[in-house]
Amino acid sequence: MCQGALSTDENRPGFKNKTTGAIQYLNESKKDHYKRIGKIRQAEADEMASQQNALIAQQQAESQRLQVQMVKQQQEQSKKVAGLQVQQAEKLSGIKSRGQSVVSSLRILGQKQPMAPTASQTAQAGGRRGAGSTQANIARGSARSRGTNLSI
Repeated sequence: MCQGALSTDENRPGFKNKTTGAIQYLNESKKDHYKRIGKIRQAEADEMASQQNALIAQQQAESQRLQVQMVKQQQEQSKKVAGLQVQQAEKLSGIKSRGQSVVSSLRILGQKQPMAPTASQTAQAGGRRGAGSTQANIARGSARSRGTNLSI
């Protein structure tokens, strides 16, 4: 497991310790062996802890970045929703105003319209020839009887 890191002096003669599984040097007491192995394993544990702390810091930074991005997206979506609501309100008010004008126009058209008096011809008196006239006394006829009825 840790044999590469444990054999700091490869030329020293030794044997495999049954308890630790590491090489114990011939001149080394069991106490010194355990201290040396303990230091090596502590260094490995410290290295793993620092790597884990670095990974945790990186994940926290990424989490904060994603949270900021999410807040920005929510703000943009809120702005977009507000804009769409304004557009919808404007469109609905336009539809309502056009509908009201159509209704009022139809209401006016549905009322009985007063008729303006129309021009009617007066009856001719006894076989008289010439131009007939309307009630409004607008003379019409030939040049011989009335003239051209033109003002120049």
